[in-house]
This record gives sequence, C-alpha cells and structure tokens, in this order.
Amino acid sequence: MSKKSLIIVLLWACIAGAYAQNNTSSPYTRYGYGGLVDAGFGQNKSMGGISFGLRSNRFTNPGNPASFTAIDSLTFRFEAAASLKFSSFMDANGEQSKTTGNLEYLAFQFPVKRWLGISAGLQPFSVVGYDFSNHATIQGSSLETTYLYSGSGGITQLYLGAAIEPVSNLSLGASVNLNFGTVRHSSSVSFADSLAYYPTTKDSRIRATSFSGLFGAQYTLFLPKEQKITIGAVFQPKTSFGKNAEQTIITTDTVNIPANNDFDMPMSYGAGFAYNLSKTFLAGFDYKHEAWSDVRYFGEKPFTNRNKFSLGVEYQPDNNGRSYFSRVCYRAGANYSNFYAKVNGKNVNEYGVSAGLGLPLKRGLNPTVLNLVFEYGNMGTKNDNLIKDQYFKFTLNMTINERWFMTRKFE
Repeated sequence: MSKKSLIIVLLWACIAGAYAQNNTSSPYTRYGYGGLVDAGFGQNKSMGGISFGLRSNRFTNPGNPASFTAIDSLTFRFEAAASLKFSSFMDANGEQSKTTGNLEYLAFQFPVKRWLGISAGLQPFSVVGYDFSNHATIQGSSLETTYLYSGSGGITQLYLGAAIEPVSNLSLGASVNLNFGTVRHSSSVSFADSLAYYPTTKDSRIRATSFSGLFGAQYTLFLPKEQKITIGAVFQPKTSFGKNAEQTIITTDTVNIPANNDFDMPMSYGAGFAYNLSKTFLAGFDYKHEAWSDVRYFGEKPFTNRNKFSLGVEYQPDNNGRSYFSRVCYRAGANYSNFYAKVNGKNVNEYGVSAGLGLPLKRGLNPTVLNLVFEYGNMGTKNDNLIKDQYFKFTLNMTINERWFMTRKFE
C-alpha cells in the first residue's frame, strides 16, 4: 500500500469512530441540544473563531465553504486535532473542577481544477456532558429534596463541500452536512421521606439523523501596496430532524411517551471580512445570527436568538525567512455571544479569548504546520442563582500539506 493510500485509510478509520469520542463537562449543556460548537479548525479557533472572510492556501476553513478554492493546485491537505480542557464551575455554595479530553475534528481538502476545490470532514455541532446534584427544602415545610441531573451525547456533522470561482476574485461554495447523534437528558427528584413520597425520574432522548446545507461566498478586493480585503458571507436554511425522540417517566410505573413533534436546526446567516497586508499581517471580524426562537423542541419554541461577534489577528514576520521564528504564525482573538436558552428566566452570556502559534515543520510554500491553540472561556455568573462556568482549553492541531498532483518525467 502506498503512503498516500495508507494516509487515506487511517484518516477515514478515525472518522468512522470519531463521533463516539465526545467528552465534555458543563452544566449549561443541560439545555436543548447542548453546548454549540461553531465550525472552525486550528487557525480559526486561535483567532477568536473568525471564518467568513478567511481565505488561505495553507489551512482549511470549514466555516465558509467558499474558501475551498483557495487551496494550491498541487496540494492535498489533512486536518486533525485533539484537545484537553480544564473546567471549573462556581455558584454561591462552592466550586468544582473537571478535566476532559477529545478528538476535535478530522478533514481533508484537495483541488479538482484551479477553479474548483473540494473538502470533507467530521466536526461537532453540539456537545452534552454534565452530572450534578442540588439539595433543597420545599418551601413551607421541612421536607428535604434531592435533584439529580445528568446528560451525555451530542450532534456530529459529516460534511462534504465544494467551491468554484466563476469569475476572477469571486468564490461561491456549498456544503452538505449529515447531522447524526443522540442527545440524552435525565433528571430525578427524591425525598428524605421516601415512604410518603415516591421518587420520580424523567429521561429524554433525541436521535438526530438529517441533512442540512451551508452556502457561502467570498470576494477579494486587491489594494495598493500589497494589501487586500476579502469579504465573506454565509447562509444556512432552517432544517428539521423529524419525529425521532422519546421521553420516559418513572415513578411507581414506567411510562414511555413517544415524541410526535419535529425538532429543528435554526436558520442562520453571517458576514465578515479579513484584511491582509504583505502576507505578514491579517486581521478579521465576523458577525453571526442564529434564529433559535423559531426552532421547535418537543413541540415548543423555548429558545432565544443567538448572536456572536468575533475578531482575530495573525502575524507572520517572513514566510521565507532564514530564522525559524520569522516563519512562525502568531495569532490572537476574542469573541462574545449569548446562549440560545434562557436559564431560570435569565439571559446567559459567554465570552472567550484565544491565542495560538502556527509552527512549520518544514520549509516550503505550503509546509506541514503544527498549530497550538490556547483558549479561555467564561459563561454565566455566580449571582442570580446561576453557575459560573469557566475553562482553559489547549488544542493540538496538525495541518498536513502534501504535494500530490505533480507529473514527474522521471521515476
């Protein structure tokens, strides 16, 4: 078996089992489909999550499929990443911490023609993971009550995308996503006086299997003195998961309740830009809107619209420099968004900052790059009977660029 074939086999073997690797911990994943994961790989995540205007011949950008035409005509690219996350949860009564690890994403990208690029991969859409308890006394009595909450699973996307350049400087792209996975939420209540009051457990499962689409466009304006601006936009229509869920309630008897309601993924759109100066400095900004208020979930519309703002910068002193550190990419970014579900009737906001390094492992126009990504995130507050969820996350991303499409005269 050739080296190229072996890489493909290993890649898809990993992809086949990657959806079972989800491992997360956050009390806010208790709501809806769990915590959302915006599309993006090493370069995106270290720059605050920007993607709509990013257009690079060195990295894959799944956040805007229009970017798939940016790949060099001789390059076959692989992307893979794993992460380690340190989380802490604080409320008015104390603090807990947990460490989790994950296989983050896998993808490849290649050119078909100079004006046509293809990419496929596996990435998370949402993650669920929590296990906590709460003790209380029922108001007006001395009856002690214990509430237990747990959840697991998430929704994974297997995407296949393509982009074309119908005219100079304009790229149009689209991705088809297969969404699959199971989201499980469980809650129970028990009483100190178990003889007079029976414990109750409620378990809900949503099994997602559906298709969705993402459409994107990018246009590049070339300016004097080696400057350029790429403007990008994306649109995703609202789609349905269909009737594929159930609820189980256990008291003295077990009651299975089939869910005859549809479950949706929201319509979303976004726009942004990336400014490049002399191939050394890049800065970008993104805005994204998700219409969660129109999403059906167990026959109701319990969510609120989500808005996200992201910005990021990248600096590479000299891509062809003799000094190794002049060829390193230095990145930083920040983002701010609101959670798509209200908690105890209150809005919950999230912000994050990130930094990263792109370490080339060899010289050349499109070298293999080891991307180190450092992220800090904060969600919620210790006030208003909420939980403050903060984390530090380290991601190791490998971008392998191989020159596969060269015609050799001599073997």
